[in-house]
Formats: sequence, C-alpha cells, structure tokens
Amino acid sequence: MNNPSPDRTPLLGIIGGMGTQATACFYEKLHALQKVTVEQDYINILLYSKPSVPDRTAFITGQSTESPLDSLISAARILESAGASCIAIPCVTSHYFYSDLSSSVCIPVINLLEETALAASERNVRKVCLLATNGTIKGKVFDSAFKKYNIEICTVTDDAQSCLMELIYNIKCGVPSANDLPEPVKEQAYNAGAEALVLGCTELCIALDGSSKVINTLDVLAEAALKRLS
Repeated sequence: MNNPSPDRTPLLGIIGGMGTQATACFYEKLHALQKVTVEQDYINILLYSKPSVPDRTAFITGQSTESPLDSLISAARILESAGASCIAIPCVTSHYFYSDLSSSVCIPVINLLEETALAASERNVRKVCLLATNGTIKGKVFDSAFKKYNIEICTVTDDAQSCLMELIYNIKCGVPSANDLPEPVKEQAYNAGAEALVLGCTELCIALDGSSKVINTLDVLAEAALKRLS
C-alpha cells in the first residue's frame, strides 16, 4: 500500500507564549485580515505557545544568565519538523536573537524588525519614537533595520520607560489594562518630534490607542505572514 502524499498546503508556524495575550491577539489579527468564503480558505497555522522561554529582557540587560536562545531554537526546529513553511514570532525582544535563530532552521523566519522599518518607510516617516522593553532598547534591536531606511529613533525618559515596563509585565500576567497608552508616554513621544509611535513590544499592541500615527508590530507581522503564505 502506498503511503498518502504529504500535505503541501502552506503552513504558518508560530512561536508564541511571549506573552500569551499578545499571541492570542496576533491570532485574532491573522483571522480578521483573511477574507474567505468558506472556512477551508483560511491558512493552516501551527501554534507552539511556549511561555517557558526565559525572559528576554532579563538576559539582555544582564539581570539573568539564562539565555532564551536554545529554547527558541528548539521551538523553531519542532515547527520545522512538523512541516511549517515559515515561522512568525509575535515577540519583538526575541528578535535580538534573530540571526542565530534564523540560521538554525532551513525555513524562513519572518524578520519583524525589517518589516516594521519597511512599514514606517512606506508611510514616509522619518522619525519614530520606539516604545519597547528595556531589552529591546538596550539591545538596539531595531537600530540597523531603521538605519537602512534612514529613519531616526527616539525613546522616552527613564520615568516613562518604567511606566511602560510596568504596563508590559502587567499585561503578561493578565492584569487588565486600559486600551490606551499612558498619556506621559504619548506626550513625550510627540514632543520629541516623532512622526509615529512604534509599538515595539507586542504587549503594547494590546494597549493600542487606535491613532493613525501608531505602527502596531502585531499588525505588521500578521500582514507579512499572510503575504508570505499567499
């Protein structure tokens, strides 16, 4: 008896759980962006929710010696072995490890940093205020991507950054949050001359204020993933 032919339908692999609410929001965005007439037209998705991945910010800022890289590579290889066509990671700070992670598998890993910088460039934005984790900022995770498009990056003051980090970790732990960013954060960003706010942490995408001046990285990732599988 012949073995059945393998399923050649494109499959999106997702390394999620960093955090879980951001991953759920990403899945909802993927669903909302797809216009189908029957449910069979939706893309196939394999989600590996792995909240056990060590804290990315803690490692990058030197508060922990436990690197997330091995855990991320393990998840990527599992998705690859399961037949994923490409991988999306709805966690910005994990992209600090993008080079090593993407080279560990033979399938594409969507580069959220590049996609976000491209999205800003397509809006003709020349200066952004990056709202992100301490790890993303200290690790200069976005710097080379935005430099490629000659886009300047500014950040908020330490006090405002502390407010952001509290909001991010509260969302990670399921603490209800207002559907908006703290006013001091927005005021500082626009007073610094930023033409757009980059929600450079996927938890912050849940606290979106809906402004056209906001670049939501979960929106960017969802659009890039669907384009990749189309």
